[in-house]
Amino acid sequence: MAKLLKISNIGFRAEYFSLLLAVLFAVVYNQSLWLGIYNAQTNLSLHTLLFLISCAFFITATNNFLFNLFAYKHIQKLALIIIVLCSAAASYFMDVYNILLDSSMLQNVFQTDYAEARDLLTFSFLTHMFIWGVLPSCVIFKINIKYRPVHKQILANTLSMTSSLIVVALIALMFYQDYASLLRNNRELRYLINPVNYISASKSLLEEQWKSAAQPIQSISQGVSKGPTWLTKNKRTVFIFVVGETARAQEFHLNGYSKQTTPELEKRDILNFSDVSSCGTATAVSLPCMFSKFGRDNYTDKKGRQYESLLDVISDAGMSVSWRDNNSGCKGVCDRVDNLKISHLEFASFCNKNECFDEALLQGLDDVLASTQNDLFIVLHQKGSHGPAYFERVPSSFEQFKPACKTKQLQDCSVDEITNAYDNTILYTDFVLSKIIDYLKSKSLTNDTAMIYASDHGESLGEKNMFLHGAPYFMAPKEQTHIPMIFWISESFENEFGIDRSCLDKKTSHKYSHDNLFHSILGGLDIYTDAYKPELDIFRSCKVKNIVAN
Repeated sequence: MAKLLKISNIGFRAEYFSLLLAVLFAVVYNQSLWLGIYNAQTNLSLHTLLFLISCAFFITATNNFLFNLFAYKHIQKLALIIIVLCSAAASYFMDVYNILLDSSMLQNVFQTDYAEARDLLTFSFLTHMFIWGVLPSCVIFKINIKYRPVHKQILANTLSMTSSLIVVALIALMFYQDYASLLRNNRELRYLINPVNYISASKSLLEEQWKSAAQPIQSISQGVSKGPTWLTKNKRTVFIFVVGETARAQEFHLNGYSKQTTPELEKRDILNFSDVSSCGTATAVSLPCMFSKFGRDNYTDKKGRQYESLLDVISDAGMSVSWRDNNSGCKGVCDRVDNLKISHLEFASFCNKNECFDEALLQGLDDVLASTQNDLFIVLHQKGSHGPAYFERVPSSFEQFKPACKTKQLQDCSVDEITNAYDNTILYTDFVLSKIIDYLKSKSLTNDTAMIYASDHGESLGEKNMFLHGAPYFMAPKEQTHIPMIFWISESFENEFGIDRSCLDKKTSHKYSHDNLFHSILGGLDIYTDAYKPELDIFRSCKVKNIVAN
């Protein structure tokens, strides 16, 4: 500590200290970027070496320009400490999990709850943060930075920033073709430039949220009405939508996976849709998109917040809507309907010391059914297979695939151990879904019952050295976008709503996506609104009684 105190005797001009820190960032906080640039080179030559050297100058100049924006008395140290701490965290997740930081990933970070954040606070992460976050921050705090009078400091910073721009321009002139080819063929590299990546993503995200914050919620229930089914049916309808978490279709034995991960579902009379893709690669995007009238190509976070969701339409049609959550919330989807967060206090027997298992979602369903005589639409939002602590998602009795990774630090486990731990979560999801089906079967004498299950996104388990999820969609591997979707209906639901099951069974191998959910659920329930698109309704061509004509 005495040596650290002596640092205060070392003096730097503000603009020189910015340059020094820019060099440090280029060397230390951008390992993933360097690895990506190096792997993108097809051959090693003198020109390649000169290009790599230019990259060092390019990154340094870019960060020097950024840091000089804050190189003023009473501002610089605080700003740089914040940047160093954030960059240390960013570099850890980029280096360890091969995560890319774009606006959707940052949105997911901002919406992470305590339980999810706790899973990421590993010893390895805290050690990394201490070495590359806390210690450099202490140095910045103690070091003696010399500032000029304001007008001279502005001039000095401007000269430094101009020099950075000149360096960037010269590099662009000399290596334009190399950079154009590199970024065109490796678009993901732009999300690895630390700290430019998360600062740019934060700016975009905040601008979008600011613009939509004051906008009133737009109704999408214009023309909502029930079709002819509702005039003749004599049973109450209970429809359950199970929103899966981080389940990838490849791990379902139903879809051809080598391990038997779905033994219970295969005993039930289900419809398994094997080729379904997600709207996004993270919950913050996929969850509201799943319930939105907008398809993936037209969906934005702004639209997700500005427009009503599927739940609003179903509620306006006269069904009672209930959301039960064992995850990090509904991302605004359930704000205008009844919602419940599963807690340890109510469901202690289905919880461990940190969280509740998904079986807790089924507890109290009888009370929900007894609370109203209305038709019911119930959403169960699972914890599912959320990582990296896969082992905490399942009761010990479901640890069938061994050896399984029993730590949050995935880098301490082999890929086989990680996969086994993840597969156990799919086995448990199979059990939970089967219990839901059995529950609905038990209510089918007096209710028309149905269940649909779809995961929000998938998960990478080490393929291409990628872990977890949240990759930009344009480069996301299929492991993060290929999701399971399962449909079950009781015989009375099938008859009352006029669904030809044999017809539907022939369509289970067709290609679908989250885009189909909004319109298929409305079509399946014979509910019409102006937002409904029949061409996206999976059930329409297999219905004996069709929805009200447009």
